[in-house]
Parts: sequence; C-alpha cells; structure tokens
Amino acid sequence: MLKMRRKGCLSGLAWNRHGRLLLVLFLCGTVASSYGQDNAAILQQIEAMKKQIQTQQEQLSALQKQLQQQQTATANVQQEIKAVAEKSSGTDSSLPRVLLGKGIDGLAIKGDLRLRYEHINHDPEVGPDLRRKSRFRHRVRLGGVWTNSAEDWEIGLGLEAGSGDGTSANDSWNKGSAWESGDLFLDYAYAKHTLGDTGLSLTVGQQKNPWTCGMVNFDGDLRPTGATLAWKDDLFFANIGAYNIRSDNSIGGNSQDLANMYGGQIGINWKEEDLSARLALGFFAYDDNTSEYYLGSDNANYQIGMAYGELSGKFGDVTLKGFGELAMNFGADDDHSQVTPAKYGVPDNYSAESNDLAWMLGLEAKFDRFKAKYAYARIEGDSVPWFVSDSDFGSAALPNAKGSNNTKGHIFGLTYDVSKNFSIGGSLMLTDLIKSGNDRNADGRLYQLDMSYKF
Repeated sequence: MLKMRRKGCLSGLAWNRHGRLLLVLFLCGTVASSYGQDNAAILQQIEAMKKQIQTQQEQLSALQKQLQQQQTATANVQQEIKAVAEKSSGTDSSLPRVLLGKGIDGLAIKGDLRLRYEHINHDPEVGPDLRRKSRFRHRVRLGGVWTNSAEDWEIGLGLEAGSGDGTSANDSWNKGSAWESGDLFLDYAYAKHTLGDTGLSLTVGQQKNPWTCGMVNFDGDLRPTGATLAWKDDLFFANIGAYNIRSDNSIGGNSQDLANMYGGQIGINWKEEDLSARLALGFFAYDDNTSEYYLGSDNANYQIGMAYGELSGKFGDVTLKGFGELAMNFGADDDHSQVTPAKYGVPDNYSAESNDLAWMLGLEAKFDRFKAKYAYARIEGDSVPWFVSDSDFGSAALPNAKGSNNTKGHIFGLTYDVSKNFSIGGSLMLTDLIKSGNDRNADGRLYQLDMSYKF
C-alpha cells in the first residue's frame, strides 16, 4: 500500500511537472506568435521608410544637379559678359559701349508712344455747327531711372516729343508748316531718396504727379516742380510738398517774385481678396503771388480742398471699378474771378463764390482684353485753377479758353489690348457750358482715336 501511494505521488508529481512544462510552452508559443506579428509590422514600416528616404534622396540629387547646371550657366554668362566688356574696352573695338558709373547699380529704361486722331465739333446756340479742328497728334516719352541701393537713391530723367505746355504732352502734326519735325521737351528730372525701412521718401525736382486724384484736380500729363515728402505702409499713405508755379510773377512790372503751391494729402489703400478700395483727402494752397499773377489781386486765392475715392471688385470674369472726385475752392471771391466773359462767355451777374465746386462720378469695367469707361463731370468756373485742370474735357465747349472750367458733360471710353504692350482705343466727350451769357451758350463733341504702345 505504501508503495502504491508513493507511486501515485510520484505520478502526480510527474504530471505537475509535465503540465507546467506544457503551460510554459503554450505561453511561449503565444508570445512568440504575437512577437512575430509585431515584428512583421515593424519590418513593413521600416521598408516603407527606406522607400521614402530613397525617393527623397533621388529628389535631392535632381535638385543638386539642377543647381549645378544653373551655376554653370551663370558662370558661362558671366564669362561672356566679361569677355564682351574686355573686348569693348579696347580702342579698336567696334562694339557699342554702355558703362554704368560706380554710383549706379541699376538702370531701367521705359517709355510709351501714342498716336492720336482728334476731331472737335463746336456747336454754338446761335449760328450753324462749327467744325473747330481736326488733327493728328502724338505723345512720345522715353526716360531712364538710375538706382543706387547702397545709398537708397533713385534718379529719374525723361524726355518727351510732345509739348512745352504744363498740362499737355501732345504735339500736333505740322501745325506751323508742312512736314514739321516736332519738338523735344523735358518730361521729368528728379532725385528721390528713401529713408531706410521707415516708409519715408523725399523727391526733389520735376516729378510725376505724386497726388492720388482723377481728372478734376490735375491733368494727367502734369509734372509738378518742387519737393515731395511721402510716407506709406501697407494700409496708409501721406504726402506733403511745396511746388513752384511761376518764377516771373509780374503784371506789366519788373517783379520776379516766386509763385508757389503747398499741398498735403492723406489716404488709405485697402485690399482683401478680390476687393480693393482707395480714399484720399487733400488740401492745396496757392500763395498770394499766384493769385496776383492769375487773378490780378491777392484778395482772392486758390484754396482747394479735395477728396478722391474708388472701389474695385472682381465678379467672375469682369472687374468693376467705381470712382468719384470732389474739389472746392474756399478762396473764391465774387470780386475776382478767373473766368472772363471774353473767353468763357459768362453772364455779367456771374458769381465766383457760387461756382466754386467741381465733381466727377464714373464707372469702369474690364473684361478679357476690353476696358469700358463712363464718367460725368461738372467743373464750375472758379472751382479749380484753370492752369492745372484737364486740357481735353472742355476743349470742345470752350474753344477760346484753356482748361475745363465752366463745363459739364459725359465721357465715354473703350479700349482693346491687342497685346501686352499695344492697345487701341477711342473716347467721346460731350460737353456743355455751365454759365453763359449774350446768347453764347454752346456745346461740343470731342472724338479721339488712340493707338498706344508701352515699353
């Protein structure tokens, strides 16, 4: 019996050991199976990373090869330029030489050519229609801008084969004799200094119009002579300046006093996606010498407050822009008017203080290569100085006067861009006198056909 128990105990002990062994083997198999599955996933990730690294290395090699090709091409161009420069520096060289001074690190040459056919019909209230004039004209402008980035300077010099008139750069063909060769005038000559990253700049000389405006306040060809201090950032801008109007301010005398204008303007430029807006407010004061020269007295003066605004938006394939402009002469005086009955046909009871406002409203639309424009303007007789106002708008209704004062009317325009730089277009201005006397009321039609090329 004892042996049997002992045997039974030994058998139980053997079973326990075998059971434990089987349990351990089962657990090890399970862990190994799980480990095998995780290891396969890790191997797959490692393989994917290898492929990604290989792709990136191929892209990097291609970029390095492209960079080497560009560097080689740049070196070849530099060698060719050096060779041409060395060859052109020889005394026996037939190549043209263009050498920039040490203070010039950039030169941009640009200009434009416009050929125009113009026809004017003047229709007085009394008498038959009068064809005032029919003529061909051109405006040719060519200029260069030199830059010195190290000292933040810009120098501009431009010429125009147009007119010496301050409000027109057009030259009429053969106006004095057959086959005239035309005239050559200075378009602009200025120096501009930028004050680092402050947004400030100072421009001195005969310069392009620095003011944000339309045709009511200043003609588009106007080039003021003086100094402009300008500031701008991404949203706001401001300009102040002083400009010489005349240097021979004398009325039958020997006075050589200077006649000047002082101006200031503040504004905002806003843009977001397909919408943009611009608003500018300004004031322009002409001194007593200017008033004495153009008005014959310093009791009245030109004190012009102005506002200009535009709003643009893109709607599908069409871009629309609405614009408006307002000007008022706070210095107008009934005793001293710039409009005379002889030139403007105003009645005897004309009041300068009641004709001191000018305004314009318009709409412009762009579609593909076409641009259409319509505007209505009313420029009263003493609202803006006649010597800076638009030279085209009033030319049909006021054949004997200069400027657009005392006229109102419609402006239509259509332009087609034949190519990036070449365009053809036409405009029609239908104008009437605002004030007239002695049966001198008249209206006029101005037709213009243009071909323009910019370079």
